[in-house]
Amino acid sequence: MIHTIFLVRTPSYRTVAASRYWAIKVPRRDIIEYLHARQDLREVTSESDAVPLVVRGNKYFARDCTDRYVLIFVTDLSENDRVVNEKIEAAAQELTTAIVQHSISYVRHNFARLVAPFVHSRLKIALVGEGGVGKTTTLHLLMGRLPPRQYIPTIALDMEVVENIHFGNYSLVIWDFAGQERFRRLWKFYFKGVDIVFLLTDSTLRNVLVSKEMLTLIRRDVPNVPVVVLANKQDRPNALDPSIIERILGAETYPLIAIDITYRDRLLHVLLEAVARHIKVAVPDVSPDELFRFTDEGVEELT
Repeated sequence: MIHTIFLVRTPSYRTVAASRYWAIKVPRRDIIEYLHARQDLREVTSESDAVPLVVRGNKYFARDCTDRYVLIFVTDLSENDRVVNEKIEAAAQELTTAIVQHSISYVRHNFARLVAPFVHSRLKIALVGEGGVGKTTTLHLLMGRLPPRQYIPTIALDMEVVENIHFGNYSLVIWDFAGQERFRRLWKFYFKGVDIVFLLTDSTLRNVLVSKEMLTLIRRDVPNVPVVVLANKQDRPNALDPSIIERILGAETYPLIAIDITYRDRLLHVLLEAVARHIKVAVPDVSPDELFRFTDEGVEELT
């Protein structure tokens, strides 16, 4: 994950602009220490730009933007070097052009917008389940909205998509798949590129058995994608305990009452664990509300 990006003026090491995508703060002393180490490396090799350096548990990448400014990406240790080098190279070219054609003041005031296309990655999450189990209501709960008053079936050509949830430098795209049996043959097309699947059941034995059939299809079409089960409607008298559902399905299962706003925090925790596990990032000891951003821009500009 890309934690923070900085545009630094040399040789004063003054931060001109910065954007933070994660709860971890990067102190100025670490930036200065990195820039000194980068300079030492440059004195012995011409390939220094492609080599990230580690300072106190974070990995640093840099590119020059003209001869006066340096763009720095700070990531966790597991981030792919090649991918980050490609992103920072493209971002540095964009910023260099903006500095030359406009001004450093222009770049400072438009920094987040200019670098956003080169920083954000998309994470695709499929929300599947039989019709009527509460998929759309679950999306409303996730967004902190009141649930819909009446059930309107989601059809294949009218699926609901949530795209304004941000986790670090990732933009989450959550698809509410049509669950009716006649649409399941289309799932393999919608599953293309999916990263995580949430399977929703209404916690009745009948629906759990239907969900078991769905799980077979999911594992056939995307065998390497993790599946998390949400046992909705736990307030119903005939609801099976999530531990029993988990034994029937053989997949981790979490309780849910999608019409109860108090369950939102639990739902965010489940989403947080699934996403963090997928991208292999350690989660700071803070509430999910501090790690997820439900905004259009999804970035905090630092001054």
